[in-house]
Amino acid sequence: MTTESDDDVLATAYHEAGHAIVAILLGRPVEKVSVVRNSMRLGVCQMSKRKGAPIQDEVETLALIHFAGLISEAKLTGKHNWGGAQQDLIQIRQLARYRGSSEKQVERLQRRWMDKTEYLLSDDQTWIMVERLAKELVERKTVSGRFVVHLVEQLSPD
Repeated sequence: MTTESDDDVLATAYHEAGHAIVAILLGRPVEKVSVVRNSMRLGVCQMSKRKGAPIQDEVETLALIHFAGLISEAKLTGKHNWGGAQQDLIQIRQLARYRGSSEKQVERLQRRWMDKTEYLLSDDQTWIMVERLAKELVERKTVSGRFVVHLVEQLSPD
């Protein structure tokens, strides 16, 4: 039997794993991923400051990475944890406002980015990567970006 805190750690692990896997798949380097709580958050996917592969649309890429946590957690729990993803949603809204000139465009962009992220995470191979990383996070609490890259390479079809 799992306790509520075990469920919280698992949900957080899926949330952070979603960020990390989508980041790597979209060419953004990850420094580390952790489910160690602090006073500010339940977990973190820390992006690396080093440059990765050239990215065609940086704004959209960042939005998809932010949405990936919320959507991965929802695939596990069956519901969107809007409150728990508040910081991600703030970042997504700022990105959409940067791109959109009206409130209607901002809303459309957010919907399109969410749909794209759901599509990315609906891929069986991608979801297996999220599940494997989440399992590792529950066991280890923190993994390096290098570990995430290795996992993605190991599970990617040749």
